[in-house]
Amino acid sequence: MIEKGGERMKTYAIVSKQDEKSIELSNKMRIELDTFMTYDEAHPELVISVGGDGTMIYSVHKYIHQLNEVSFIGIHSGTLGFLTDYQKDEYLELIEDIRQGEYHIYNRCLLSVKMGDVSYMALNEVRLENNRRSQVLGVYINGDFLETFRGNGLCVSTASGSTAYNKSLGGAVINSGAGLMQLTEIAGIHHNAYRSLGSPLILDWTHTIHLESQDFDGAILGIDNLVFDLEREGSIDISLAQQKARFVQYKRVAYIERLKRAYLSE
Repeated sequence: MIEKGGERMKTYAIVSKQDEKSIELSNKMRIELDTFMTYDEAHPELVISVGGDGTMIYSVHKYIHQLNEVSFIGIHSGTLGFLTDYQKDEYLELIEDIRQGEYHIYNRCLLSVKMGDVSYMALNEVRLENNRRSQVLGVYINGDFLETFRGNGLCVSTASGSTAYNKSLGGAVINSGAGLMQLTEIAGIHHNAYRSLGSPLILDWTHTIHLESQDFDGAILGIDNLVFDLEREGSIDISLAQQKARFVQYKRVAYIERLKRAYLSE
């Protein structure tokens, strides 16, 4: 969903990848932005990510408790990133666009992840993986039993995350504006004794995925850039979150163009 922005933003913060090139670019941008905006790392209206898609994901998690007040935009300091609108040599264009203040807000869906009393949100994906042994998982959709999965694990991605790890698993690429999540297998075991769906499963906001196991020994739970060790019996519930991450668009970059730049251009 895209909505027209309001007044020009007055406060900003920069989240930079910690390499020399990104830090240098961030310093150049601050010199220009400070002429008409106020730097406020604690409570910015605009968060500028300087780096790649990983830096953008880190930015969203850094301000995950301020999603209703913060908007994000990215400039890539290396090769092209899927979540960024500007390249490193376009930083003056980005600054001028911010100065002009004409923008739209593009809402990206997030995943809600609950483990007991603890909850998280993910921009790209949640992955439950076990590289030490075959992981056995009971998979339920809205409380209805779907299957017993055996294999390395499962990945649940947002539409935004469908072009990331999910794509390497053979999952579908979904338009980033779609309110959908996708369940994809990680090296599932398929033979006469054990079978699972074997295909990506696409679900909307009315569904909750429940994963449970009597033994998570050796397994990890990855939530975007966060990683947690799992050991004991337990369960995980994953659904589309009510909150969304607000991304600023000063210039329109068509979704098909993003795909071409990321995967089809030489």
